Amino acid sequence: MSSTANNSQSSQSPVAMSLPVPSSSSSSSSEKTKEKEKAKKKLAVFLDINLDSFKRFKGLSSFIANSDENEIDKVFKENSYQVYQTMLSTFSSYELGTYKGKHSYAEKEVLKLMELLKRILIHLEGYVKKGWQVKSIVNVLEKMLGIENVQTLRMSGFSVLLIFLEVMEKPDKYKLELFSSVIDFTPFTADYTNKIIFSRKVFSAASEMKRFIVMQSTEQPTKDDSTKLFEQIFIHTDKKLNSNNNVNNINNNVNVNNNNYNNNNNNQQNSNINSFNFWFELIKTYYLPILYPSICKQNGLLTPEDTTGFISNCPYELQVVVINYLCNWITNYKQIKEYFFNNSSDSSLSTSLSTFSTFTLNQNNQNNPTALTNIVPGKGNISILLEIFKQSCRLPLKYYEVIKKSIQTFKYLFLENTKDLEFGEDLPIYQTFILNEMLHVFEAESQNFEKEREAIGTYIIDCVYKYLIEHYHSMTTELKEISLLGMLQGTVTLLRKSNPNKSVSVSLEQNIVSTTLYGWIKSKEINNKKLWEQFHQQFEEIYHRPEVIKQIKSKLLQVTLVLKELIYPLSQRLITKKIKDIRNTAKGGEPKSLDHQEVPSEISQDPAIHQNIQWDVETCKAIWHCLLDLFRNLSKIKEPMIHEMATQIIVDIVDLFIRTEQEVEFSDYLDENKPKHLSLINIFGSRLFDTCQLDSKYTKGKVLALGCLCRLVCRHHPQYPITVLSHFYSVINAAMVSPSSNGIDLSWSIILNSSNIFNLSIPGANILIPTYLYKIKVILTLKGEITIPLEVRKKCIVIINSLIFYPNQFPNMDIYNQREVKGKLLGNDLTMSEMKKDIVEILSVTLKSDKSSENKVICVWGLSVFLMEEFNCNFNQDLVNEIVDEITNHTTSIDTTVARAALDSLSSIGLIFKKLSKSTIQKILVSLCTSILRVLPEIEAGTSSVAEITIASHFHCLLDWISLDNSIFDDSSYAEFRGLMFRCIEEGLGLKDEMWSSNSFSNILKQQETAANNNITVDPKDLKGVTKNLTIKKNVISKINDKFRDSGDKSNVASTNQEEEDLTTKFVVIHDACETLLNHCLNFTHNFPSKQGAEFISSMIDEDDDKILDNEDESSQQNNTAITNTPPTNISTLPLFCVLNENALISVVEIPKPNGSGSYARLFIRDATGKYVWNFDCDYDLENQIKQSPLPSLLDGTNSNLMILDSNQNSYHLINKYSNDPIIKPVEKDEKLNNLLENLSIEHPECLPSQGKFLNQPLNCLKPNLVDIFTKNQNELNAFIQREDSLNVQEKYALPPIGTTWNAQIPDKAKPITSQSCRLLLSYLGFLDVNIYTNTLRQLESTNKLSRALTQLDITPGREILKIGVIYTCEGQDDQKEILRNDQTKQYNGQGGTNAYTSNLYRQFVDGLGWPVELAQHQGYMGGLDRKKTTGVYAPYYATPSVEAIFHDITLMPTNPTDSQQIHKKRHVGNDIVNIIWSEHIRDYNSTTITSQFNDALVIVYPLPNGLFRIQIYRKESKVPLFGPLIHGMAVNKELLPLLVRQTAINAYRYVRHNTPNYSKPFVLRKFRIKEIVDRYASDRNYVDYIHSVASGSSNFPITAPITSATSSATTSSPSSPSSLTPSTTPPSTTGIPSPI
Repeated sequence: MSSTANNSQSSQSPVAMSLPVPSSSSSSSSEKTKEKEKAKKKLAVFLDINLDSFKRFKGLSSFIANSDENEIDKVFKENSYQVYQTMLSTFSSYELGTYKGKHSYAEKEVLKLMELLKRILIHLEGYVKKGWQVKSIVNVLEKMLGIENVQTLRMSGFSVLLIFLEVMEKPDKYKLELFSSVIDFTPFTADYTNKIIFSRKVFSAASEMKRFIVMQSTEQPTKDDSTKLFEQIFIHTDKKLNSNNNVNNINNNVNVNNNNYNNNNNNQQNSNINSFNFWFELIKTYYLPILYPSICKQNGLLTPEDTTGFISNCPYELQVVVINYLCNWITNYKQIKEYFFNNSSDSSLSTSLSTFSTFTLNQNNQNNPTALTNIVPGKGNISILLEIFKQSCRLPLKYYEVIKKSIQTFKYLFLENTKDLEFGEDLPIYQTFILNEMLHVFEAESQNFEKEREAIGTYIIDCVYKYLIEHYHSMTTELKEISLLGMLQGTVTLLRKSNPNKSVSVSLEQNIVSTTLYGWIKSKEINNKKLWEQFHQQFEEIYHRPEVIKQIKSKLLQVTLVLKELIYPLSQRLITKKIKDIRNTAKGGEPKSLDHQEVPSEISQDPAIHQNIQWDVETCKAIWHCLLDLFRNLSKIKEPMIHEMATQIIVDIVDLFIRTEQEVEFSDYLDENKPKHLSLINIFGSRLFDTCQLDSKYTKGKVLALGCLCRLVCRHHPQYPITVLSHFYSVINAAMVSPSSNGIDLSWSIILNSSNIFNLSIPGANILIPTYLYKIKVILTLKGEITIPLEVRKKCIVIINSLIFYPNQFPNMDIYNQREVKGKLLGNDLTMSEMKKDIVEILSVTLKSDKSSENKVICVWGLSVFLMEEFNCNFNQDLVNEIVDEITNHTTSIDTTVARAALDSLSSIGLIFKKLSKSTIQKILVSLCTSILRVLPEIEAGTSSVAEITIASHFHCLLDWISLDNSIFDDSSYAEFRGLMFRCIEEGLGLKDEMWSSNSFSNILKQQETAANNNITVDPKDLKGVTKNLTIKKNVISKINDKFRDSGDKSNVASTNQEEEDLTTKFVVIHDACETLLNHCLNFTHNFPSKQGAEFISSMIDEDDDKILDNEDESSQQNNTAITNTPPTNISTLPLFCVLNENALISVVEIPKPNGSGSYARLFIRDATGKYVWNFDCDYDLENQIKQSPLPSLLDGTNSNLMILDSNQNSYHLINKYSNDPIIKPVEKDEKLNNLLENLSIEHPECLPSQGKFLNQPLNCLKPNLVDIFTKNQNELNAFIQREDSLNVQEKYALPPIGTTWNAQIPDKAKPITSQSCRLLLSYLGFLDVNIYTNTLRQLESTNKLSRALTQLDITPGREILKIGVIYTCEGQDDQKEILRNDQTKQYNGQGGTNAYTSNLYRQFVDGLGWPVELAQHQGYMGGLDRKKTTGVYAPYYATPSVEAIFHDITLMPTNPTDSQQIHKKRHVGNDIVNIIWSEHIRDYNSTTITSQFNDALVIVYPLPNGLFRIQIYRKESKVPLFGPLIHGMAVNKELLPLLVRQTAINAYRYVRHNTPNYSKPFVLRKFRIKEIVDRYASDRNYVDYIHSVASGSSNFPITAPITSATSSATTSSPSSPSSLTPSTTPPSTTGIPSPI
């Protein structure tokens, strides 16, 4: 036995490493000596046979605790029998109950005995293998393992049994049955619904075998007890593996080069792996059939008929034990992994497994994706391993850590490093099985375990699915498909309706859907249609979840962005421009139209899709279509909310591409080498059309689809085939008349997105006019319970305005009525006359009822344009009157925006003055006056809600009308208006007929003077009822107060002045407007245009234009003080400056005559309307004047074609209206005297002569001697004369003492003196009267500062000046550079693009905007253009008495071939506030094409095939109010187009300017500057000084020429102005000749 023991010692037992080694003390040698002494003593106790077994056992235990392994091993081998007998005797004592002490103490002692038995098996392994004490050991173990024993004893005994079986190497059947019957599985059966049957009973002590019970337990075994016993097998095995691993780790740290050692180490590893094989085979044979009976049947470990064991699943607690240890072993030990993979009973799968399909669903199991066959693939150990994994995935979520470990392990085994696996064709089946079984995790009961479920789900997604995606392209073809379908099945399993766990966290749902979609996108499997078909079918099952739709949207939009970049690439220029546009939009700088829709924010790019995937056009397009096909059955989605979300995705994509098509270069569209653009209607049309056919439950989705269809069709784009359009019209017609549902009307979406359907000339669109009119009338004119959105109402009005020109453009067109509901027509066919009435009715009713100011304004402008169009044909006066009434009713609206639009629209109507009927003109003008007269007293009384600015605008409107045609002042038809207008002016100025009555100010002043002379005190308050003319009233009151200061009440005067200031401030706007109107009536009626042209309303002559300056030192003339100078040697004098009535600056200058024969006076008048110059000369002899002038040669008719040039080089023909032999007309009979005499004869007969004849009849009967008396007197007179002649005068009279002769001397001609003509002119005009100088006229100090102030006044325009850009865009032009290169001199080459041209239609349009003027000769407003032809030769120009506009037509400006930017062109149109764009492009013009911060408004014109012209209006809403007459969306005819476009641009310019802070109208501004001049430079000189200045011609104005404007200095008056040669007919007289202006 000893030899055997020694042999066994030489080969160290692997079990030995499983026991704890006594700790070797690190203490000092003395302590070790003490321990050894103690161990010897305890060993002596053990070896004393006289002692009882208890003491000997204690001595042996103390010895073991204080000795090392070598000593213990030596003692055990030398005393093997005594050791065993001591153990056995002690055990028997405890078994029989003969021990003394507590029960708990005995239990501990028995456990120590089991530890001793383990040492016996370890140290005496060789003996036991040979059968030494085997039966006794079995007997002890039987007693320990009885089920009635306490759990701790059974655990200890089972641990000893495991060592015992390992020592025996090949245990017999009895020992193995003992091993297999230790664990009681009965506690687990309570968790199963079906009855569980076990093939063998648990080892138990029967009633006759009480000897088996060591220490009886008071409780039944529990699941925990059984689990711990079962785990002992794995713990024992794990210790064996770890002990070997620890040895390897220790040896790895030692540098051992001995080959023998390496061999021994390999042998040790093999020994331990064999130990693992031993135990797993025992488990597989005795326990797996109980835990996994199904797989055991499949592998032949059980017969197919066997029904024992846990058929459905292994108990969870035991499954946890199995999977925990197996995962650790397989991961850490390659040999164990190979054990499972290579230990198959058959190298190929059985035929029963051939039916296992890779995620192929049965037709009967489509509702349950995980309901696959229960057959586990493979045979042998690998199938057992897969079964264990399968059941681990079915564990409850409270074991999520175990599940996670299981998934991690099997991912490592079957999905990672698959190239090292040698499964051949079986590998895809295993991989499929692994991914399929993971799906069960998603179906595990998650109640109270939501966090765990999310954790394990997230782990599968992040560690498995994303791993597969990352390594997708390195996988085999089979694994690729398996991976894609695995992710798909996981997503569907988690989210399908049949999943028992209805609630899923949003984060988990997002994660799995996003990952799956990304995996399929990255796969780029574009050729496997069946795979994608399965993808589409599976995803449709989870459309009930909104988050799924959101994730689809996210990924689909990302792929859409990639596709957009590939098919619609933006050039660097467009990218830069887009960035700038975004910045401008953020600042509110982008012009917007009424159709403007806010562009959604840019979608941020996902780097995973944009950067991690390499794309090409075809692949991206194919993947995009595959994703888009997720909504191929869009109309079959049952849940309305989901359907709406899915439809919104389609709509967003369509809108994205619509915007993109407008962004890219048009040349890309024509380039065949670049990717072809998508056909949006072909791709999305069917889905959208199908959606429109759904029932009312899907109203929201239908709203989106209808809006998207309208945006697709109703755009400036190549038109679709008529088949598509007809289907579109049918859908729109049906939706427009369908009833509303849940407060939503389908027509709203249509109207919002099709406002331009009738202004694009879409083929066949006119058929929808009756439907639209019907629905719009319902929306705008009927009051219902549903509140209609404001934007819908606005678009309704826009659509109506787009139809205004249709009736007259297509007068014979009748439109078939399609408004049908339930088979009944809603009306008759529509005629054009009915259409007119409908348009007017809708606009009128909306104008009255709508609450939105903007909508009202649109209606007003629409009605005005309709009226203008109505007069282009046979107009309906009743309809016209109705329109006029509607507009005029709103001129006094309390909403100033509406009132302003109404008044401006009336002004615009006046542009077609010659076409309007007189009754219409009279109606408009009288209405304006009536409104003024009605509201003005209310404003004065403070009871009106109408703003003062509104009444002022009435006067400006009247001004526009009287400026149109002089017939207003001539035609008797307008007599009523003329009377009302002047009455309005009187009311506005506060006169109320006082200036034309006996109660005028002059009469009142006289009355006050009379009262003062009679010592009657007059209260100045009495004047308040006399007048409200603020200026005159202030002057009069101040005069009266000054005159009667002593007799009046000073307090009353003070209060009166205060009230006057309040009135002045309150009504200043109205007062200025009245003055403007009155001054224009006086100055420009029958005087516009002037003989020089419409560009002249003010004179271009300055005071110094005829002056001859000496070469003097200019530096001495630059002082600012008053200077008195000697007049120059020539006759002209320095001008005399005065102010008349505080509002007109008067200056007079002496001008030498051209022939040097004298001078004439030039009178300058500057007022708020402009500057006017007159030349005056005294004419005494008409005949001599004619003879001395060039006129005789012109009057004889021989030089009828002679051209005369004025001072401005403007030429005109002189028409001879004078005869060489004028006939003196006979004196006409004085009818007034004749009538007077006749009346006197009738009323006073006593005055009649004796003959009784009337006094107006000649007397025929004279006195009979009257002739004799007359003859006698005559004769006497003749005789007296003869006597005088006969006398000698020299004799009768002597010469006086002084003088040499009596002959009278003829006086010499008066020599010219200084300011002779000026003095005479002022004297004749009465300006030298002392009363005038005191009350009306004041002199101004003539200084250089005054000169500069006058220069500034002269360059202040008397009318509004505007510069408007005109831009031409031909087909294919998108770039600013190309557009600015357009030149009218270039011709179209048939290709478009760079060779720009201008069409004839465009030239006609520009000619209609204004008349061309030659810039080199043009004297009017230049708008920044120059006369040197650098900005062109001609420019369109337009002027009225109140407006002057020049147009910057870029095609008339020269093109610089070396300048790509054409800066000289952009400098003008880029700085223009308003631009007119003529576009012949097939795309809409981009409002930001011309990059500028100043283009606040755009008027865009598009020619249409139907003869109309589409209008787009863009404006910066923050700076420009809504203007007209053209409204965005209108389609205008050719005749009114230029006129309306021009007026729209002018109004836009005005609105921008009027919105500018501190802006003043020209009249007000000039008036203000005149007041400033008077306040600063008014002289305090007395009358004597004034007369002296006039008589001497010496003024204090410096000799040097004042600073004048460039315009003034460029133009000088001609000394021989033709107008100064006009002869006078009544000598002597003073003739005033206006100087050319």
